Amino acid sequence: MSSEITCHDVSVVFPMGNKKNRRVLDKINVSFQAGKINIITGPVGAGKTTLLNILAGLSRPTSGEVIVNDEKVSRWTGPHRERWRRQAGIVFQHDHLLHDLTVLENVMLPLIPLGRSLATCRNQSMEALKQVGMLHHAGSLAKSLSGGERQKTTIARAIVNQPGFIFADEPFAHLDAESSKQMMNLLHHHACQNAVVIVAAHGLNLETLPENHLCYRLKNGVLNPLSS
Repeated sequence: MSSEITCHDVSVVFPMGNKKNRRVLDKINVSFQAGKINIITGPVGAGKTTLLNILAGLSRPTSGEVIVNDEKVSRWTGPHRERWRRQAGIVFQHDHLLHDLTVLENVMLPLIPLGRSLATCRNQSMEALKQVGMLHHAGSLAKSLSGGERQKTTIARAIVNQPGFIFADEPFAHLDAESSKQMMNLLHHHACQNAVVIVAAHGLNLETLPENHLCYRLKNGVLNPLSS
C-alpha cells in the first residue's frame, strides 16, 4: 500500500491585533502520495512554510486535521508527536546546523535518539553525505561551509534515516542549476522508494523537475493543483 499524508480542512489563522486575524491557510484538502515529487509553489508569504511545518508536526493547524494511516497526527502530543516527527526528514528554509559541530556530526544528530550504535550512526551518515556529494567535507566544521554546501548538508541530514516523509522548504535556494537537478533527482529517488516527498519553492527551474511530479499552487490560503 502506498504511503500518503492527507490534509482535511486544514486552516491556520494568525491573530494580528485589534481583533483582526489573518487566514494563512483556508480549508486545505489534499492527499500527497509517494512515488512522485509533490511541488508546492506560490508567492513569498503565501504560507508554504506554515503548511510544511504543520505536515511535519512542528506546529498545529487552527482547525482541520493531518491524517496518516487513519491517524490524526496533527493532534498528537508528547511522545506520540515525537514518534511522528521521527518518521519525517525536514529540510528547513534556514538550515539550523550547529556551527561548531562537524558536517558528519550534524548529519548524525537525528539518529542519536534512536538508540543505534555510534558505528551505525556514523556509517549511515557517511552514506547520506556521499549521496549529496559532501563526503569530502565530513570533517569540516559547519560554520566553514558555503551556502550551497550547508544546503546539501541539510538534505543529507533529512534523508539519513530513510524517512517515510520528507518535507523540503526552499531546498535549492543556494544551489546552482546542476546541483539543484542532482538534489531533485535524489529526492525523487526517495519518493520512488515509497517516501512521501513534498517540496515547497516559490520558483523552480522546470528542467530540474522529474517527469512524474505533481504541482500545486498556494495563493490566498487556497491550494490548487496545476498541470504537471
